[in-house]
Amino acid sequence: MSKQKFPHKILWLASYPKSGNTWFRAFLSALMNEGKVDINKMDTDGIFSFRQSFDLVTDIDSRDLYDEEAKLIIADVQRFIASENDFLTITKIHDAFGTDPEGKNLVPEDVTHCALYFIRNPLDIAGSLAHHNQSSIEEAVAMLCNSNAVLGHQKNNLNKINQFSQYLSDWSSHVKSWTLKPTFPVLVTRYEDMLTDPFVTFSKAVEFCGLVYSPSDIRKAIASTSFDLLKQQETEKGFRERKGSGQFFRKGSMGNWEEELSPDQIKRIKEMHREVMDQYGY
Repeated sequence: MSKQKFPHKILWLASYPKSGNTWFRAFLSALMNEGKVDINKMDTDGIFSFRQSFDLVTDIDSRDLYDEEAKLIIADVQRFIASENDFLTITKIHDAFGTDPEGKNLVPEDVTHCALYFIRNPLDIAGSLAHHNQSSIEEAVAMLCNSNAVLGHQKNNLNKINQFSQYLSDWSSHVKSWTLKPTFPVLVTRYEDMLTDPFVTFSKAVEFCGLVYSPSDIRKAIASTSFDLLKQQETEKGFRERKGSGQFFRKGSMGNWEEELSPDQIKRIKEMHREVMDQYGY
């Protein structure tokens, strides 16, 4: 397996929520398993904000810590996880690329191999985010435009929520944090290109990461992780990453914003994010 080429290193799959991260993880799982994938047992290594990993590595119940205290330790937790793996660790992350309360990078660059940053038109994210969070479109638009936005905000740690809160900032700031600040290589991968030209887009991402697979392997993995097949798996087996009772895999398309957003909501997103949207062809 080509993951073994990069022992003790981390590949970050980074994105603002609802931008194609889960789809790509399913694709990688299929790629590493001759086209087979179970959405509830994907062969990647969890999410950066996962409390259980933190608790197991530190032998600390994270409910006993303030969020700021946990953030001071989380980079070392990731370093330890990487040091224990004699292969490439593949970790999902929604946090913006930023610093801990002491000003040190939240993401440990010294054990990083590279990152894929998945980007999607924020106009389309709005509807998908509202569906996922079981909120209104208006609340999703406000989140995309909120420089203080936090995913999974928690007033305290008394309830055992399975993830730490994740600071996102607004959509443009999130994109800039991952595309301008890291010193390690980052490949920006557009969700829309994953839809319209999957073979070229996925092949480029695989090559960028240094993973060696044949064109037929890549085609097989793409075919077995089509949106319809992933949605069918969720319907038949459920999906443990789903929030609430709604479907995680909703439409898997682009351009839905034209029917889902009001003229005012479209205007607000475009006005705030025009620079970055133009940069990436939105």
